[in-house]
Amino acid sequence: MAPGAVTADGAVAFPGSVREALDAMAARPDATLVAGGTEVMALVNSGVLYPAGLIAIDRIDELRGVWFTDQEAVLGAATTCSDLMHNDVRGVLPALAQAARSVGAPGLRSRATLGGNLLSGKRSGGATAPTPGRDLLTVLMALNAVAVCCSPEGWRQVQVAELYARDGGVDLRPGELLTALRVPVSGGPQGFMKVGTRGGASRPLVTFALAADLTNRSVTCSIGGFSPAAVRVDHAGQWLAEHVDWNDGSIPDPQTYPRFAKLIAEGLMVPGSAGAAGWTTAAVPEEYRQHAAEICARRALVRALPPAGWLEQVAEYQKRAEFVRNRALVERAERGLPPQPPVPGVPQPRTAEPGTPPTAGTSAASVSKIPKMPSRPKPGARP
Repeated sequence: MAPGAVTADGAVAFPGSVREALDAMAARPDATLVAGGTEVMALVNSGVLYPAGLIAIDRIDELRGVWFTDQEAVLGAATTCSDLMHNDVRGVLPALAQAARSVGAPGLRSRATLGGNLLSGKRSGGATAPTPGRDLLTVLMALNAVAVCCSPEGWRQVQVAELYARDGGVDLRPGELLTALRVPVSGGPQGFMKVGTRGGASRPLVTFALAADLTNRSVTCSIGGFSPAAVRVDHAGQWLAEHVDWNDGSIPDPQTYPRFAKLIAEGLMVPGSAGAAGWTTAAVPEEYRQHAAEICARRALVRALPPAGWLEQVAEYQKRAEFVRNRALVERAERGLPPQPPVPGVPQPRTAEPGTPPTAGTSAASVSKIPKMPSRPKPGARP
C-alpha cells in the first residue's frame, strides 16, 4: 500500500480529548490507534498492516506530559520519549530517562510515545508481531507502575504487568484506552541497562532495571528478553537487600556485584520461542543472552548502588524533586498546561452527559507538570 493511501476517504479521526477518542473508538471498533506512528506507520508503509481506519491521539493534551505529586509521578500515555528524557524526569525517575534515551535515534524519540512503546506488538491470542520494542516496560515493572485505562464504563487501574497475557500479547479490553502510568516515587537510586541488536540505540535483546526503596529497605528488579514480556526477578532483589548496609548506605563486600549478576543469569530460563523483542531474538544463542543478562545486571547495580556515597546522591535526587515540583507548578500556570493528569480522582467541575466516563483528575492537593512538546497543527489550521 502506497504512503498517503492507507485508509479509505474520511477514515482518519483526530479526537481532541479522551472523551472524543472513546467516542471514535466506539464508532469505529476496527480502527487502529496511532500516536507517534513509529510502529504503526512503518508497518503500513511496508504493506504489513492494512488498517480499516486510523484514530490519531497524539493531539490530545490530556494524554501528553508528566505530572508530579508528593508520592507519585503520572506519565501521560502520549508523552514522547524525548519528554521522558527531560531533566525533571531524570532527577526523579533516572532509570526511566535512561531507558527512554535508548529508544531509537533522536528523531524517532521525538515521535515515539510511552503508550506506543508499551502496547506495540501482538494482541492477546494473535499472531506473533514483528519486533515490538517495549524498552520502557522493564523499568516500569521494577518501579511498580500502575496502568490507568479508560473506557465508556469508567476507569480501570492495574499493575502494568497485567496489561499482557501469558503469550505476551496486549490484553486491553474492547473500547479501552490507556491514558497514563502512575509511578510511585521513593527517591531511591535506580539503574537501567540494555543490550541491543547493534551498537547504540537499537531493538532490545536484553533489558534490565533495578530500583531501591530507602523507606522499605528493599530492591526490585525486572528483566526483559527471556519471556514474551518483561518479568520481575524478586528473588534477586530480596537477596541483594540483605547484602546492602542500609545504615551507612554502601555495599560492604565488592563481591556482591558479580554474585548478584550471576544470580540473575543463572536463575533465568530461555524459552525456545521468541523473547520480548519478537522473532529477532529467537536465533540468539542461550549462552549469549545469559552472558548479556549478567553484564546488564552488574552494570545496572553499579549505576544504582555504587560502593560508597550513594546516599548523598539520593539526597540530591530528593532536593531536585522538590525543586521540580515548585518550578513546574509555576510553569503550569504560565503556560496554561492541563491542570490535572488523565487519571481518576476529583473530577473537574462540568456537567457530564449520561453514559459518559468520569473526568480525569487527581486527589492530590497540588500537582505540577513539566513542559510538553508542542502539538502539531491540526489540518487546515492557520499558522
